[in-house]
Amino acid sequence: MVEEIIPYKCNCGGTLKKSHTQVEFFGIDFGIKKCEACTRCGSEYLNDETLDEIEKEVKKRKLFGLEKQAQITKSGNSLVVRIPPEIVKFSGIKYKEQVRIYPTSKNKIQLELQS
Repeated sequence: MVEEIIPYKCNCGGTLKKSHTQVEFFGIDFGIKKCEACTRCGSEYLNDETLDEIEKEVKKRKLFGLEKQAQITKSGNSLVVRIPPEIVKFSGIKYKEQVRIYPTSKNKIQLELQS
């Protein structure tokens, strides 16, 4: 099988080639999709059709616009994450509700409601 090289470069100056990647967004698994991958920096670029599919599904599930920045604060010896009100409303989480929290990777923490 011959690698198909794309005639334009990545933002880093690297070569782009046609490839496939596993696509997951907001916890939704979209499966393996076509992409253009940079041989230098590893960036992957999805086509417009895949991006439209992701946007439609995220809007359908009413997740569009819910990604927010949050700041870590401190309370005693513990660190605290303030959950933005839009996410509280969407998830239905309540004050003093029990949650399960665990790391899924070095830079990702999962929080599950116990109700």
